[in-house]
Amino acid sequence: MHLTTLHPDLRKNLRNLVQGYVEHCEFSPTLTGRIDFPIYYMGFKYGAPVFTHTGPGKVADDRPVVGMIGWNTPSSQLPSQILLEFVEILTQHPRLADNSVLRMLPVANPVALELDEDAPSREDWDTLGRLADQFKEQAADGWIEVHAAEVEDFTIAGEISPALYKALEKSKIVASFRERNGIKFPGILNLKPVRPDERWQVRLLVPTTWDDSRSIRAVARFLARLVHLQARIASRQRKTVGR
Repeated sequence: MHLTTLHPDLRKNLRNLVQGYVEHCEFSPTLTGRIDFPIYYMGFKYGAPVFTHTGPGKVADDRPVVGMIGWNTPSSQLPSQILLEFVEILTQHPRLADNSVLRMLPVANPVALELDEDAPSREDWDTLGRLADQFKEQAADGWIEVHAAEVEDFTIAGEISPALYKALEKSKIVASFRERNGIKFPGILNLKPVRPDERWQVRLLVPTTWDDSRSIRAVARFLARLVHLQARIASRQRKTVGR
């Protein structure tokens, strides 16, 4: 899978589009965006920009639905930047997630995007938790959270299928090769097994110091790798069940 990035001018336009809270927009035949989950703070209305990627191919009732959320904070937009970089990758590689539906909320705290450190944090504002819970309910098959954390090493934690764990372990063996291709593989895997028929969920804990463009791009490419591996596994499982 070859991953490239958009021209810097186009990247700027994409981020301006998100941060300007465009009410309804369409980026490609497979990627759309709109403002959902309106919330109020200090008398002002804010909205959360949600992107929906629908993999190409025939429409099917059994498309897997995966939710992705970027937990930006009053002091860090790193999670949002990583997910926006991932959205950028999707615009160029729409088949990356096979026929899955990806529901992406890059900015989980829209007030923090506007007010920075004058905004409430997730821990101090229950509204943000309820917003995330509503969004999570739309992700029937998988769930990915991106956090900036005070950790020394890039970490992936959560519950995944044995097949995905095996694929990640295999990728970890060739991690040095992946990094030469611009994919930063987590140094720590803190994962538990979940049955194939249950929703898998992971948290990416990214060091807060990884706020340079190269690191952001490398983590976004790992995220693309993760989604791609899971999509291939889900596709094989569907074919097995259909026999």
